[in-house]
Amino acid sequence: MKNVLFASAALAAVAFAAPAFADDTSGYFGAGYTRTGSDVETYDLTASVAFKPTDQIGVQLDAGYTSLQIDDEFSSENMFGAGAHVFTRNDQWAIGGFAAVSNSDSVSTYNLGVEGAKYFDNLTVAGTIAYGSSDDLDADAWGVGGEVRYFLTDNFRLNAGLGYADADADTVVSAGLGGEYQLSTSPFSVYAGYTHYQFDEADIDEDKLSIGMRVSFGGQTLKGRDRAGASFTGAAGVFGGVF
Repeated sequence: MKNVLFASAALAAVAFAAPAFADDTSGYFGAGYTRTGSDVETYDLTASVAFKPTDQIGVQLDAGYTSLQIDDEFSSENMFGAGAHVFTRNDQWAIGGFAAVSNSDSVSTYNLGVEGAKYFDNLTVAGTIAYGSSDDLDADAWGVGGEVRYFLTDNFRLNAGLGYADADADTVVSAGLGGEYQLSTSPFSVYAGYTHYQFDEADIDEDKLSIGMRVSFGGQTLKGRDRAGASFTGAAGVFGGVF
């Protein structure tokens, strides 16, 4: 219960961390469900806000809470995470860096990395290089991820991504497809995604299905969020996680 209350407070704090919802402030709240393999379920709450403290520098703050449940072990795990991105962006490209921490009932981790995007007319090509470490697991990992986002309309996005991660225990390659649709007259959107993971040393394949919804603030379309809002994924684009 303590973790849930702390996560709820942090999610609310993220939404109000930017200067009083200025004209260049936007973000969203999200709730999602994920099924990985045949026995792992997660329920997620997320919040992200983006703003510009100067004309050249942008900031994005993230917070998330995940409840993970494993069916065959009748066990559960609670995780809270928070992250910050600092970047520069114009109408053609974006580049920046990020740092994030997460804490569960048994494991704490942190991530660092760089990220960027190139904008075309209805297409965005994004990439991330990330490093992660956990003292509790005595493990380190690094990875790269890339994503292509195509906008059929300003409020209908399709995306495809590839990722590679190398940890002390194993290497994993991932490939995914997804999409998001926002109602043109409201701030509500729905999303869905599928990701396939191939673990090399363990010789295991896993599939992940995700669905959820978001409520945005700041009056942006999905394409507007991509080009001028809270669109950076950080290490979640490589390792997965609460974001």
